[in-house]
Amino acid sequence: MTVYCVDTSALIAAWQERYPIENFPRFWDRLDAFIAEGRLISPDEVLRETGKRSDELHVWLKARNSMFRELDEPIQIEAAQVLARFPRLVGERKLRTSADPFVIALAKIEGLPIITEEKPTGSTSRPNIPDVCAALGVRPMSLLELIRAERWVVG
Repeated sequence: MTVYCVDTSALIAAWQERYPIENFPRFWDRLDAFIAEGRLISPDEVLRETGKRSDELHVWLKARNSMFRELDEPIQIEAAQVLARFPRLVGERKLRTSADPFVIALAKIEGLPIITEEKPTGSTSRPNIPDVCAALGVRPMSLLELIRAERWVVG
């Protein structure tokens, strides 16, 4: 069974745009079961980030705290290496966030695909998660790709 590492962008997109809980409760039930099974993980920074962007999602995630991994030394070292190679991964642009290098580090260390809704820029000088994944051999996946891979029926 595949374990997935999820990025803030995927959680926010699901909650606010694609699968609102009031319209797609089965999607969130599936996600909840994934979390309970230990099949969906993320670094602590993602929880912090959601707190800045969606109060309701943050409350939902905080109740599922088992999915979040502390930023232990191996994750911090790997994140520093990611940032050394891709310093513009975290930048001053409005949607740039601090969780990205930790998401990539956790996925790389554990050999996991990353669920993200970021699109590649095609440039390592202004990369998004998929650009860094391509360079590091980590598989990025969208929410829809996750749903298809796991054969969920949520409608």
